[in-house]
Amino acid sequence: MKKLLLISFVLLFVFPERSFAWGKTGHHIVAQIAKAHLEPGVLDSVQKYLGDMSFEDAATWMDDVRKDKTYDYMKTWHYINVEKDKTYVFTTADDHDALDNVVKQVENAINQLMNHKKSGAEEINMQLKLLFHLIGDMHQPLHVGYGEDKGGNDVKVDYLGKKKNLHSVWDSEIIESKNITYDTVEAKCKKLSKGKLKKIRGIDVMQWMKESRSYLPQVYKFENKTLDQKYIDKNTVIIEDQLLRGGLRLAAVLNTAFGKQSPIK
Repeated sequence: MKKLLLISFVLLFVFPERSFAWGKTGHHIVAQIAKAHLEPGVLDSVQKYLGDMSFEDAATWMDDVRKDKTYDYMKTWHYINVEKDKTYVFTTADDHDALDNVVKQVENAINQLMNHKKSGAEEINMQLKLLFHLIGDMHQPLHVGYGEDKGGNDVKVDYLGKKKNLHSVWDSEIIESKNITYDTVEAKCKKLSKGKLKKIRGIDVMQWMKESRSYLPQVYKFENKTLDQKYIDKNTVIIEDQLLRGGLRLAAVLNTAFGKQSPIK
C-alpha cells in the first residue's frame, strides 16, 4: 500500500493536471452568445447534430469527460504553450504531434465542419463538441500562455484573501465574484459598431491566438503575489470582451459552415 501511494504521489507531479478554461459559467456564456447570433436555419441544423445535448452541455463536454481515461488523448488539446521569447509557427504537416494543441484542433474542427456534408452525423457531433469548447479555451489568455508556469497554474496568488493559482482566477474566480453573465456580455455586443462586429467575426485562428496572447502582460501585471481590486476591475473588462469574441466567432463558424451564405459581410 505504501509503495502504491508513493507511486501515485510521484505521478501527480510528473504529469500535473491543468485547470479547466473559463469554468462552466464562462463556457456556458460563450455557447449562449453563439446561440443568440445564429441564423434560424443554422440553429436548427446544429441542434439536430447535437441531438438531446444543449449548447451549454456541448461547451463543457470536453471538461466533463476528463475523468474518463478513454479521452486522455485530448488532454493537451485544451491549450498551447509558447514561451515569451518564442513565436508559434503554424504548420500544415500531417503529423499527429502537431495536432496536439488548441490551435491545430480548432483549425481542424473548423475544416471538418466546413466540409460536413462529407461526414457522418457522429463525426459532426464530435467536431461540434470540440469546437464549442476549444474556441472558448482559446479566448482564455492563459490557455495560450507560457509552458514554464503551466499557463499560470504554478503561479500562486492572493485573491480577495484566498490562496489561488493565477489560472483558476482567470478561469472562474473573477467571473463568479464580478457576477459576469450572458446578459452583461451580450449588453457589450449591442454597443459595437457594424464594422467592429465584422472584424471580430473574421475566421482566423492564428489571429485569435495572437489576440488572446496580447493580454498576457496585463494578466501578469501584479505585485507581491496579490490581485487587488484595481487588477480585478481592469481584467473583468478583458474577460467580458474575450467571452464575447469567443461566442461571436463560434457563431460565425457555424453560420458559415451550415448557412446558405457567410454572415461576414
